[in-house]
Amino acid sequence: MPLDLSGKRVLLLGAETELGCAIASTLAEASARLALIGASNDAETAFAVQRLARKLNAEVSQAIDATNDMAVRVMVRQVAKVLGSFEAVVFCADMGDETGGMLNLTHKYAGKELRRDKRRIFIAIVPYSLMKGVNEILLSGPPPGVKTDFGFIGINRDLESADALRYEVVREVAAIPS
Repeated sequence: MPLDLSGKRVLLLGAETELGCAIASTLAEASARLALIGASNDAETAFAVQRLARKLNAEVSQAIDATNDMAVRVMVRQVAKVLGSFEAVVFCADMGDETGGMLNLTHKYAGKELRRDKRRIFIAIVPYSLMKGVNEILLSGPPPGVKTDFGFIGINRDLESADALRYEVVREVAAIPS
């Protein structure tokens, strides 16, 4: 029996990747409200994310330079405004050496939005080479004076198939209390 994610709002960064498309499709099948974001602002990424968003009836589709502090900050605010905030952030972008920096920026700004309600989750699906960075985020905690009440899950994408990963993400989003 498929899970019902009706009303759950999800920001997905890395929608242009094969894994991102698979996760977005599975979330859409479960009736989640989606914001699909491409991690690069090149034309190919923009068109790919736009096509996927139309196919899945996503409420937001953008292609941004996810290495740019201001671009990530503005995108998070725009998505929060359109969706009325969000319960989950799924990070599955893959831009080689720049992926770690993109993860940190996304965590920094999306985390501020997630902190508004403790029943929220940030899921980072990264290659093994970045798991050390994910662990550092987990261990370092929030900046001084910032309260973190949302869950953070790091998943090594090298250990599981795309099929297994997409269902794991849906299960985690479904577990968020309404």
